Amino acid sequence: MKRLFFLLASLLIWPFAQAQTAGEGIDVTHYGIHINELDFTNRTLQGETFVDLTATDNVQKIVLELKTLEVTSVTADGASVSGFSQEGDFLTINLTAPMTIGSSAIFDIVYGGNTFSETWGGVEWWGSDYVYNLGVGFDSQPHNLGKAWFPCVDNFTDKATYDVFVTTTNDKMAICGGNLVGSVDNGDGTSTWYWSTPQQISTYHISFAVGDYEVWEDYYHGEHYIPITVYAKPNQINNVPASMVHLKEIVAFFEEHLGSYPFNRIGYVVTEKGCMEHTDNIAIVPSVVNGTTAGEEYVAHELSHMWSGNLVTCADAGDMWLNEGFAQFWGAFYEVGIYGEQTFQNTISSKVSAITAWCNSPAHWMPLNNMPLDMTYNTNAVYERGAVIVNTMMNYMGRENFLAAMRAYFQQYAYRTATSEQLCEALTQASGIDMHGFFDTYVYSSGMPNLYASILSVEPVGDQYEVTLDLHYQHIGDTHVGQNNVCELTFIGPEFQMVTERVNWDNQHGNATVTLNFEPLGMVSDFNNNWLDGKLQRNVMLKSSAQQAAADFSFKATSLTDSVFVAVEGNLVGPYDDPLIPYLTLSSKHFWTINRYDFGEAVVTGTFDYSNTTDGDIIMSANDSATLLYRKDASEAWHEIAYTLYPGSTWDFGRFVVEDFAPGEYTIAVWDKQALSTEEYDGFEKHMQLFPNPTKGQVRMSWSEHCDGAIRILSVDGKEQKNIPFVQADSLELSISDMVQGCYTVMRVNKEGVVMETKKLIVK
Repeated sequence: MKRLFFLLASLLIWPFAQAQTAGEGIDVTHYGIHINELDFTNRTLQGETFVDLTATDNVQKIVLELKTLEVTSVTADGASVSGFSQEGDFLTINLTAPMTIGSSAIFDIVYGGNTFSETWGGVEWWGSDYVYNLGVGFDSQPHNLGKAWFPCVDNFTDKATYDVFVTTTNDKMAICGGNLVGSVDNGDGTSTWYWSTPQQISTYHISFAVGDYEVWEDYYHGEHYIPITVYAKPNQINNVPASMVHLKEIVAFFEEHLGSYPFNRIGYVVTEKGCMEHTDNIAIVPSVVNGTTAGEEYVAHELSHMWSGNLVTCADAGDMWLNEGFAQFWGAFYEVGIYGEQTFQNTISSKVSAITAWCNSPAHWMPLNNMPLDMTYNTNAVYERGAVIVNTMMNYMGRENFLAAMRAYFQQYAYRTATSEQLCEALTQASGIDMHGFFDTYVYSSGMPNLYASILSVEPVGDQYEVTLDLHYQHIGDTHVGQNNVCELTFIGPEFQMVTERVNWDNQHGNATVTLNFEPLGMVSDFNNNWLDGKLQRNVMLKSSAQQAAADFSFKATSLTDSVFVAVEGNLVGPYDDPLIPYLTLSSKHFWTINRYDFGEAVVTGTFDYSNTTDGDIIMSANDSATLLYRKDASEAWHEIAYTLYPGSTWDFGRFVVEDFAPGEYTIAVWDKQALSTEEYDGFEKHMQLFPNPTKGQVRMSWSEHCDGAIRILSVDGKEQKNIPFVQADSLELSISDMVQGCYTVMRVNKEGVVMETKKLIVK
């Protein structure tokens, strides 16, 4: 019986005997933080914090976090404390009797000592006049540093309300988040400032700043009255109006597109380090208030955090793009309201180009939503890439759909946390657009997609033109295969008229048909360079002989009567269609799609760069003889064209110079000179003809000699559709009525199976 009783007792005690992490089994609902003394000489803080919490499980001990500061006493109302201990960043409070699920208590914790700071973050800039906190640290892992000045559950998900009381000498102000309830002169040369934040926010969003400040005040009256306060040093305060001249317009823009301002005031405080999105009390560096609008991007970025980051907070540091990627986007998007659409387009296009190049490196292939802690605040990985992907998302959904869905998301998760998966579901539900394919491609996969479209055929239909498109998907840096792929295409007509259409497909290959009112002379994918789509895009209107450059391609007008429009797409993958010529290998890393439209007469020379750095996949030794291939579009097979080598070009580095280049597609390839020296091969010179092409039922194939061999027809995925042998023939007629619409590769092979030549066949 004693044994049975012991086992039962052990089972009852067992839940309380397990190791706990900070905040386990509890929900903190409110912090009452009292900074009772600040010693600027010794850089110490004496404080007392009241932690209101509710047990979400049966708990025998309470674990909080506190960094470097030493606790001197812990008492409680609603619970009985038997003792406490500190180890590293953890404060463990032992209870005489367990708190049961649903019970509440207030813990009174007295502490003090030297505060923690690092390169960026913690309690910063102790001096004779100023001290403040920054809620995160870039070096600390995890980054949250509410624990640098008060005991707390220092994570994203346990949000609470706050009262903050700061006592300091009468020559200083204490500025915190929330509303200023009041300040009291204590009659001993000190005053106590009382600030209250009634909304639930994360511990890293509450703040204090103490120093010799002056305040610039205004108000914004939008959906409701909102005070504006900017606290700055006396020698900076006169700069504030000019630097904040557009602040009200920025708030109005965000309220229109994101929803009502979710907190108490629009507040900034100047600190030597920043910038940091503390609720109602944004830290900004002095250069932001220098009397100009040069730092306005930071004003907007940090203010947008009141929605993206503070109202709805990422549930985990790995999802930091939900905070910083969105804020980086909003910090560019606000330009639409202040400076106009084109300014924003220029800003985001620069970001797209930079991030496309950054994402092309294997060292940068990582998912957006599962970021390692040492990359959480990486500028390119999270901020800039996040902004570019948010902009791509907006294009994918359509601007109005996207903004309406984001407002619904902010309402659904207000004062809570969210994950990438929850954002995906919220956008899908709010817009009716299935966003799972987008998130699979852009958020959950490494690298980036390459979305490629080429014209297969153009046929007149009455007074319109039916354009058949060849569509391909490839993922750079991942094996992911995209679903619900969307590509934006701009068609250019004979009078330089432009029409933009969107096409979509699943998987690696698809076809689409677009009907236009003109016969297109060219087609540009992502004309405005707005999508992260695995290509470097540049559009130039040449009006002089100045040389222009884009993605290892440069061009220059050698004669010009008016102007020339040139659109360059530098695809960061290899061509999708390989001519399968023996001893010829095409680049697997890049090819160009170049459109050109001449106003008047012009001669424009193009130069294509190659090197064993950029083209190291195919140019490996002096045996590799680089060449330049061309095709008009997907209806044509790749073939060599006339070029000259730039003076000084060698096997491993050089330029192909093409006089008065034609619009179309270009790629680098290499011949294996060693193999060619032992076997003669005239690859591209056989000139197999297909007629008609495109075709619906029959096709005649002819070549220049009687020989034995076979015709092989392959689909775009490499699967053989037909294999027809022939004996001493120079032509063949085939029925292709059983083949589905699309683009196929036709190969003529000799009797040993060696590919002699290839052509494109389009089946309508």
